Amino acid sequence: MMDAEIIAVGTELLMGELVDSNSAFLASELPKLGISLKIAVKIGDDINDLLKGIESALTRSDVVITTGGLGPTSDDLTRESIAKFFEEEMEVDPKLLNDLEENFAARGIIMPKTNIKQATVIPSSIPLPNPNGTAPGWFVNKNSKIVVAMPGPPMELIPMWKDHVVDKLTAFSDGISIATKNIKTFGRSEGELDEVLSHLFGQENPYLGIYSKQDGIHLRAIAKSATYSEAASLISQIENQIIEKVGADFIWGQDDETAAEVATSLLHSKNLQLCVTESYTGGVVCGLVSECEVFDEIFVQGLIKTPSTTPILDYREPNQPCNDFCKADLHLNISPLLLEDSNHRFGAVHFRISSRYETTLISGKYRTGNSRMRQRASNHALIELIRFVKANYK
Repeated sequence: MMDAEIIAVGTELLMGELVDSNSAFLASELPKLGISLKIAVKIGDDINDLLKGIESALTRSDVVITTGGLGPTSDDLTRESIAKFFEEEMEVDPKLLNDLEENFAARGIIMPKTNIKQATVIPSSIPLPNPNGTAPGWFVNKNSKIVVAMPGPPMELIPMWKDHVVDKLTAFSDGISIATKNIKTFGRSEGELDEVLSHLFGQENPYLGIYSKQDGIHLRAIAKSATYSEAASLISQIENQIIEKVGADFIWGQDDETAAEVATSLLHSKNLQLCVTESYTGGVVCGLVSECEVFDEIFVQGLIKTPSTTPILDYREPNQPCNDFCKADLHLNISPLLLEDSNHRFGAVHFRISSRYETTLISGKYRTGNSRMRQRASNHALIELIRFVKANYK
């Protein structure tokens, strides 16, 4: 298995002006390729520091991935650092320059001369197209070492990774096929899952990791084998063991699925429509649902009621049936935060799901005035909706 390191480039990262989400994304992607991430660091816009960082990383690892520092300004020095490390001269690539000029012309802008550096390459580099920005990446394979340079904005980095880097790195994965599965759970703590799955966590192949997220606890399985079908078979075996030990009722999704996507797809498959009344979550649930493909077909109405994050002492659940309120098949009601401590920091949020025939009420503990808590509560509400539909609409 190849080892990799990530170097996130930018003084703004060191100063806390930007959050490095790219390293988190890449850390989740590399195991799928059979590549083990060893170290992830941040380095400022200094060519000497960058050069030392690249030199140090390549003494330990087979692959170094840099993010950022590919802009047109004088402090964007990632290309220069890589060129200096490999002792190669940078030169302008005519095709990249033409593409760059056309990019600016399409927006009715004359390209500044400073942007020409974004069209430079070194002899051993392969340009990585960037249709979402002006900074092409580099893929360098030299002296049995690989350096991948990608732009900093996630909206540019993620498509470049998926469309141009994954296949190139896969070609160097020693003929090993990788299969992965991310199983998403809710309702059992990380400690509980660790206990019931302890016999699986010590295995190397398939490997099982556990991660706490806003939408519950994720279990990621990674299997390696000579063929993909063999690796997939290993994943299937461990998935069955997880379902047996954890319980199917606590598993709501897998891989890249979101709670909103699973909920709306399930409603669509059952030909059900939904209306939502939100208080504590302040419209977050409606926002998440509105981004889903089948939103127009399953959503009837949304209502935001005050107070949002302001806690209250007394609250009465609405008692009218769902169909009297909005004529939908299901009504999801999210209460305000109901105080449970004298310091007004914690409280309960009730999730009431009603159909024409059934009603269920579930509660969760949340903080006051916390946007992350509202996001978590929104996921909680959608996961309970998934459970309700599965239980009542076979």
